[in-house]
Amino acid sequence: MAQQQLAAFLSELNLSEQRVNDALMGENVNTSVASEALQNLTRFVSENAPSLPAYELRRAHSEITKFKTRILDVEEKTRRQGKFKFTRTSKEKPTVGKPPPGCTEEKVKNVRVAEGLLPTLSGMKGETIIMDSQESSNKDIWLDNLEKSTIIIKGIPSALHVTHLNHCKIVGGPVQTSVFLEDCFRSTFVIGCQQMRIHKTKECDFYLHIGSRIIIEDCHACRFAPYDREYLGKEEEFNQAKLELAVNHWNSIDDFNWLSTEQSPNWSILPENERIQLQV
Repeated sequence: MAQQQLAAFLSELNLSEQRVNDALMGENVNTSVASEALQNLTRFVSENAPSLPAYELRRAHSEITKFKTRILDVEEKTRRQGKFKFTRTSKEKPTVGKPPPGCTEEKVKNVRVAEGLLPTLSGMKGETIIMDSQESSNKDIWLDNLEKSTIIIKGIPSALHVTHLNHCKIVGGPVQTSVFLEDCFRSTFVIGCQQMRIHKTKECDFYLHIGSRIIIEDCHACRFAPYDREYLGKEEEFNQAKLELAVNHWNSIDDFNWLSTEQSPNWSILPENERIQLQV
């Protein structure tokens, strides 16, 4: 890279780094804005990486890593301070819908709507749970520590937080804002949302309708396909969640662990002949 080109690159790099830093300053940090700014920075460095001096590339990678850590620290602090609070609007016990074909009534348990920082559903194995719209709509849902279970979410949650899932299937319509997944293994997710961040997740399949680019980090063997689930009231629900059915970024993935312009080895497109047909 010529000296003049390098100077121009460094000037733009400094501006991009400043945008990320500005988004992380202040009391009420919006990590979505910071993540988007970091995506742009990462993409800018990746595009210029082949012609950069080694020491400048190492410095840029170091700064990107530091920003990632800061964003994760803010998100963790936010969770501890109660941003994912789940409150009940009624003293009555929540109800669930009818079980799908082949599932006995005994297998479908009441959904526990948690208070404080407790998960909405946690510690279940081999269960099928149907959350009706009354229990999910306009609420933050947190699914945690589930194994070999199927969760069907009806209605329109405000946000979805998923942690520590093993061999599970999560099926839903649109989420109003963001979906955050962490530490999931060999599970399937069928969901619509505005934003999605996937962290420390392996061998999972995603059927998505999403309004922005997907962020993955510390992931392996994740596969993506478009959301193709049809159900009664789908168009109305997606309109309420402000998700355009004609616009879907299901295959726009930014891997924070892969700065090269080549395809990341950590994700792929799910082959059509391996995609499931949903009947729920």
